[in-house]
Amino acid sequence: MKKKVLIIIGVLVLIAIGVFIFLYQKSSSKMISPLTQTEQNQEGKLLVWEDPAGFKFSYPQEIKINPHEEDEKNYAHLELTSVSHPGSILIWVKDTTYKEIADWVKKENSPSTSSGQAGSTQVFDSELGGNPAKKIAFNNPQRMVTATLDGNAIVLVEVYLQDTRWNQTYNQILESFEFIPLQGEEVSTPAKVSGSSGQTIEGGIIDEGEEIVE
Repeated sequence: MKKKVLIIIGVLVLIAIGVFIFLYQKSSSKMISPLTQTEQNQEGKLLVWEDPAGFKFSYPQEIKINPHEEDEKNYAHLELTSVSHPGSILIWVKDTTYKEIADWVKKENSPSTSSGQAGSTQVFDSELGGNPAKKIAFNNPQRMVTATLDGNAIVLVEVYLQDTRWNQTYNQILESFEFIPLQGEEVSTPAKVSGSSGQTIEGGIIDEGEEIVE
């Protein structure tokens, strides 16, 4: 009799353990909601900005771009900002009389332009859109500018490093930056751009469907 009672108790204990494990796994699966997963995926998505001034680049979806259409002096004047991170990135395309990018570096390092203090700037060789470029890091205020020449224009990509998040965004823009032919120029590649989903988009903002790996 005692043996039957022990067997029944053992079976009940096993059933109780099984129910406990089932309920625990079910509650754990609810800890990550579909909404949270979607938000994480969207945060890493890249979009492409194609500018009428003849260039394009990719940037995180969370970034907002103001094209400053009221600026009639410069070919391009983009301001990239984020609600979540202080700081900004400015992209300019301006007329210039510089014959070499070294002339721009010399002007930026002059006392009348920079702070004029020893060690206030650092200059690095760089590349932008396949063109030789120079990158200058300023200490006061803390910002970095990458510049290259494109015909009679100078292209400037400037970041104000008030938040470390902008380092990643800045590098993403520099690495993806491309010059594209303007209307009437010789075109070596199709004017249309195909996204990763196979959808062809002309101009404007293009959804790349990529993710940033941090």
